[in-house]
Amino acid sequence: MKGKSLRKSILKIIENEWPISITQISLKLGIHKTGGHERKRKAAVAKIVYHVDKLKKENKIRNKKIGGAQILWPTNIEKLRMINELLEGI
Repeated sequence: MKGKSLRKSILKIIENEWPISITQISLKLGIHKTGGHERKRKAAVAKIVYHVDKLKKENKIRNKKIGGAQILWPTNIEKLRMINELLEGI
């Protein structure tokens, strides 16, 4: 997978399985195999990070760094959380 199709796949995974980390996304896509070479693992994660950064710039996802991992979730979930907070305040 390359380019926009990979980005769409990443977004779909984030929307269906949030909260999720970058390593989990690469495992779901089959890009990152456990027990492989360290160089291949880093390359797979870097590929996902590139597309995650693009999705953040497009304001489609949000992230929070917890420890050494970036946790990702869709922007529309953040909007639902804000609506819920407003309704609880009434």
